Amino acid sequence: MTSYAVIGASRGIGLENVRQLAARAGSVVFAVVRNAATSSHLQDAIKGLNNVHVLEADVADYQSLERAAKLASDLGKLDVLIHNAAITGSPAFGRGGFDDFPSMDELDDDFITTFKTNTLGVIHSITAFLPLLRGGSTNRVVVISTGGADVPTVLKQGIAYMAAYHITKTAAVMATAKWALTLQDGGFVVVSLTPGLVDTTGTKGEYGE
Repeated sequence: MTSYAVIGASRGIGLENVRQLAARAGSVVFAVVRNAATSSHLQDAIKGLNNVHVLEADVADYQSLERAAKLASDLGKLDVLIHNAAITGSPAFGRGGFDDFPSMDELDDDFITTFKTNTLGVIHSITAFLPLLRGGSTNRVVVISTGGADVPTVLKQGIAYMAAYHITKTAAVMATAKWALTLQDGGFVVVSLTPGLVDTTGTKGEYGE
């Protein structure tokens, strides 16, 4: 039996991970979302399944992740952590470049909020679930990244917009690399994975869902 925790499971790639992993024989999936009640796509996808456990946590709130990890530990072990949680930025500036912010204060606020989720969120989730992962059998961590975190790709495609998202996701790649080095002697495999362009509009949710 293999157990998985999917951080950011309410929609998009995280939701599809839950669907596919739950279909594997003998699997157990911990689907971590900010608000279980409003995660309607997830609730529909797991209806009738007894091997999926929905846990609430916000990756910007480390203590909530600790509580989720404790609940997961009460239910069993953990073999694989998949970190998918991310935000593109606020609704007003999520696709903005540097020149699109009315003021530097608004730019700062948006970048800080996005950084807390996209970069610190990676550090938070791995830290919170690490004790549980150490008791697992495979010691695998996957952080979902984006082509927007690759400098040559951004330059080649001329993407000046989505500044906060791309910069904070680039920092998340480095955070993942630091975790890979930190955990390498413990037999862990920690990777960033860029899935390419994926159409997730079918499960589009509200900002902050």
